[in-house]
Amino acid sequence: MTARLVRPSWTEAREAAHAAGLAARRPAEVVPLRAAAARTLGADVRSLTRVPGFDASAMDGWAVAGDGPWTLGDPVVAGPVVPSAPLRAGQARPITTGAVVPVGADRVLRSESGRLEAGRLVDGGDPGRRHPRHVRLAGEEAEPGDLLFAAGTTLTPPRLAVAAVCGLDEVTVVRQPRAALAVLGDEVTGSGIPAAGTVRDVFSPSVPDILRSLGAVCDSAARAPDDLDETVEALGRSDVDLLITTGGTAHSSTDHVRAALDRLGAELVVEGVAMRPGQPLLLARRPGILHLCLPGNPMAALTCLVAIGVPLVDGLLGRPQTRPGSVSLAVDVEHPRPGVLLQAYRLDDEGLARPVARQSSAMLRGLAEADGLLVVPQGGARRGDPVRSLALPW
Repeated sequence: MTARLVRPSWTEAREAAHAAGLAARRPAEVVPLRAAAARTLGADVRSLTRVPGFDASAMDGWAVAGDGPWTLGDPVVAGPVVPSAPLRAGQARPITTGAVVPVGADRVLRSESGRLEAGRLVDGGDPGRRHPRHVRLAGEEAEPGDLLFAAGTTLTPPRLAVAAVCGLDEVTVVRQPRAALAVLGDEVTGSGIPAAGTVRDVFSPSVPDILRSLGAVCDSAARAPDDLDETVEALGRSDVDLLITTGGTAHSSTDHVRAALDRLGAELVVEGVAMRPGQPLLLARRPGILHLCLPGNPMAALTCLVAIGVPLVDGLLGRPQTRPGSVSLAVDVEHPRPGVLLQAYRLDDEGLARPVARQSSAMLRGLAEADGLLVVPQGGARRGDPVRSLALPW
């Protein structure tokens, strides 16, 4: 194994993970809009047309020209028929929302503001506003060639709606990275109540869905015992872009991940991170595949997946790195040790962050109830201090 040993800070590890993901990003593909939800753009999206494509009525009412009262003409309704005759001063036509405003119209008088007197339309006033136009001007939302969304943007339903209204039928997206999970350890059991000396596999039911929520495809989860040859076999897959393992990253006689990566010729990108929990994390690569090797303790593994796995998948999808947020503390948080402390928190009624109970490297109940993760700097922080925070991808 060609070791480029990096013992980074928490921030440096995130940057290294994002860069490694970008370097391994998959090629793009073109998909129809209906199949593009939650996908990541592989190319900029620009408008193909003006939006609206014509001056359109924003209200049901009357298109009017000049000052009233007005004589009435034929109705104008939403649809493909465009009114051909221009309005002249003193004329009005009933109009529905979305219909083409006739040439010559000054504004649309909404139905609540007009009344008919002796067969003519009279302006009854628009309370609180002086003659608003109630017209959606052609091109006020987009012009042809306008940049709608840059490459690396995640396509939400409203963004797909914008693409549709701007004339697109398909978009270019990054192919979703293929991921797999391998849970390592003799002590891990897959079902039922664990016997003394064993623990339940908590990762196979949870990690694949977390990866899918980030935009990866993960349909494979396996377990392997504490044996070097079987660890090599578990890590030696070549049919995925990202292989995530849990356990085996420390230095005991039963921890074989480093030796397995060495036998496979992998290059270490990150070995250990200055954060707790999660110090033993490893990130490695070999041709065509990235290895994110998480600690075996449940909370340590899941917090590492949030802290380091999220920017890694961001990179694989060509997205900008998801940046931390910020919250203010409801209580003092002590942290005298080096590096950062990741703590699950909930927001109280005042919007302040309070660490939850039942959280340690081996516990999960606190994380299950959390609103996010605090990133507490070395030296701790005091009540009211702003600290960085990580959103949870579930």
